[in-house]
Amino acid sequence: MKKQIIYGIGLLFLALGIYFSIFQKLPHFFSFFSIGLFLITYQIYNSIAKEKLFHKWKTKQYAIFFITLLISCVIIDHLGLVLNYWNYQYSTLFDEIIKYILEWEIPLISTMILFMIGEEIFKKKFSILTSQTLSLLTFIIILGIIIEYLNHFADSWIITNMPFTNIKIGNYFLIFQTIGYWLMAIIPYTIYKFTDKIK
Repeated sequence: MKKQIIYGIGLLFLALGIYFSIFQKLPHFFSFFSIGLFLITYQIYNSIAKEKLFHKWKTKQYAIFFITLLISCVIIDHLGLVLNYWNYQYSTLFDEIIKYILEWEIPLISTMILFMIGEEIFKKKFSILTSQTLSLLTFIIILGIIIEYLNHFADSWIITNMPFTNIKIGNYFLIFQTIGYWLMAIIPYTIYKFTDKIK
């Protein structure tokens, strides 16, 4: 029953995020979407993996993980803004708080979990490295396309330029949809693995 409730709440938030993006053009649609995505991916991973996420973590580990990831999000975002890779429609302090917690940190954790779900699925037939590569090439790229498709309605963030090349496939920047989203999975995953070893 508890799992069904979590899935139900997750689906509700996902639906709200999609509604706010497509029909309301609300820039903060991603806050709702990311909460829903987190609840669903978290529940799926814990249902299929032998060791649950944050298994036997202490308070210190939670603090290290979330603070390190939040600092990383702020640094990456500011670099992106300075290098003119992207910009936003909003700029108030409230917007900034919402952005970094619900539209940066939580989505990166969800992307990490989806990456780990793919790894769990593929490693039944492949090595860990191959499984991780396949997860990036399938699960993460598909997630990125879905998120960017929804963002095209609300323009919560606006991609203006990319390093190496600005080649686009339709409305999607090739670099952002591949390397960009892969880093969104790899960075929190690396922090998670590092923190998991701390006792």
